[in-house]
Amino acid sequence: MEWRRVQVWLFKPYQLMVLEPKGGQTVRHLRINRAGGLSILLILTLGSAWLAWYFAPPHTEAVSAHSYQLKQQNHDLRDQIATFEGELALANEQIDGLKNELLAGQQRNEEVQQSRNIYESILEARKSSGVRILRASASLEEGNRIKYNIVLVKGGNYPRSVSGSVRLTALGSDGQQWVLKANPKGKNITYKMDTHAFLEGNVIWTQEWQPIKLQITRMNYQGAERDQVDVNLEEEKNTIDRKLYERVVEDEK
Repeated sequence: MEWRRVQVWLFKPYQLMVLEPKGGQTVRHLRINRAGGLSILLILTLGSAWLAWYFAPPHTEAVSAHSYQLKQQNHDLRDQIATFEGELALANEQIDGLKNELLAGQQRNEEVQQSRNIYESILEARKSSGVRILRASASLEEGNRIKYNIVLVKGGNYPRSVSGSVRLTALGSDGQQWVLKANPKGKNITYKMDTHAFLEGNVIWTQEWQPIKLQITRMNYQGAERDQVDVNLEEEKNTIDRKLYERVVEDEK
């Protein structure tokens, strides 16, 4: 029943009259139903849509192609950046290595120059007679250790060799004094030399007060004091400080 009503509604004919302009006589009679009108309307709609699609420029394909091109360029740029970052990291490592080599070379040059200066000063001191403390340095290291370096030199050719000892005394800011035991067999460091001698070592600091200077006293083989120097202990690297006195003897026997 329902389908029958739909058919009747779709195919019920209607008469369409076409009149002449200005109220003239009827020119033509047309019969039309709803199904035909809907068909004509559907055909016109689909035809318009097809014509619009057929004659429209291919924007979608162009946009897709451009988007793919941009993605490819972005991928290439990422690869280039990654390569550049790797090369930059390698270059930085090489630069750091060169800096370390340069610093090591500078340190070696400084050590060579320092050794050269020491030997030049030894040769210069050898031109005069007598025995003396040529150079001295000391530092207070970690672990309560006092590190010392002493250079003794003998001028002239007579006597051929000399011997003696060196006493190390720590000095405090309030006038404290403490003789260090630098030799396991005794407190003093013994020496024997023909031209020069290098004395170096470490002494453990066991006192509660803080030393600020190291007093170095050289004595001949009879135990008589001959020269003396004070070395500052406030910094790790120090140079000789001859504040007390220095007595150079012409002949030590």
